[in-house]
Amino acid sequence: MASGGNNDLKAAFDTYSRFGKTETQLKEKDLRIDSRNLQKMMKDAHVIDTKYTTQLFDNDISRVLGKLTSGGTYQKGIKTFELNGFKQLIDQIAESKKTSADQIISQINSTGGPSLAGVTTTANKDITGRMTDTSQYTGAHKERFDAEGHGKGKEGRSDEAKNTGYVGNYKNEGTYDKKH
Repeated sequence: MASGGNNDLKAAFDTYSRFGKTETQLKEKDLRIDSRNLQKMMKDAHVIDTKYTTQLFDNDISRVLGKLTSGGTYQKGIKTFELNGFKQLIDQIAESKKTSADQIISQINSTGGPSLAGVTTTANKDITGRMTDTSQYTGAHKERFDAEGHGKGKEGRSDEAKNTGYVGNYKNEGTYDKKH
């Protein structure tokens, strides 16, 4: 079992397991890491390289999940890890790479969290700003937003029928009773 740097390992596990999740998902009491975030962690820590590929890593994930499922620790169909299962995965990776689990843990701890390299950024903020500036909208699109630029919702998208019994453009609505 992996032993060294357990506090740092738990911190790295928490950071990567929270990466890319919504607020609702983060409120779940049982924090688990999925294979997408595991791969990101291993790539950021340079555990996955030319000799130990993502395919070998996926095989190790399958082996450990199989052991945990057949041992009764995990329910059948679970494809995410909690901290103890993650430690077993590190041991499996160390065995596959023919290195120590402590070395894998030190590589993971040296990452400092998920990297955002290669993340798509806004190409031209001026163009995006002009396209999303509701004060410059004209025609029917202009009617969909209030003075502050907030959307009106359904009221801004559709013309609701009044169902008063009068035709659409009748100007003297409600004056019949006054004349008679």
